[in-house]
Amino acid sequence: MSESKKNRFYWVEGVTRNEVVRSLADQRPTRLRQQSVRRALVIVNGLFGLVLAGSRVITGVKLRTYLEFILIAGMIYLYLSLQRSVRHISAAPDELLDERLIGLRNSAYLVAYRYLFAVTIILFSLGNWILRDVSKVSVARPTELWQGPIFSFLMLAASLPAMVLAWTLPTEKVEE
Repeated sequence: MSESKKNRFYWVEGVTRNEVVRSLADQRPTRLRQQSVRRALVIVNGLFGLVLAGSRVITGVKLRTYLEFILIAGMIYLYLSLQRSVRHISAAPDELLDERLIGLRNSAYLVAYRYLFAVTIILFSLGNWILRDVSKVSVARPTELWQGPIFSFLMLAASLPAMVLAWTLPTEKVEE
């Protein structure tokens, strides 16, 4: 296999071939592959998303900015941790997965997009409520008021397939 094919980057999926192959073949025990840890990652990611979406109610600009930076960095870290915990199955292209994993990934996407509707309603309702209440006392532009809910929505939408897999996959047994 040529070196360029071996190190191929899948732009739509956001992963490299080596990353997926290494993750699928990894037999080392890790806490990230325990169901309880994966579920904790899902819950914390969801909470970070809600807090980020509602961060505009904090009136102190400096405190809000620091909090938003921490939450955004945290959501990115949690996204990457979720991907590692499910062995990049939710982001892997078909050519790197077998039929069973393709089916597992596709069913996770189906469930994730059903949940995406609920996430959309929750975040945009929260954003609308915040915009209505904050815009009366704030001199910020309306687009600034929507930044938290929009980034929260984008990160949760990107994370949902991995979150569904992380929640449903059982703890991996270590083969000796």
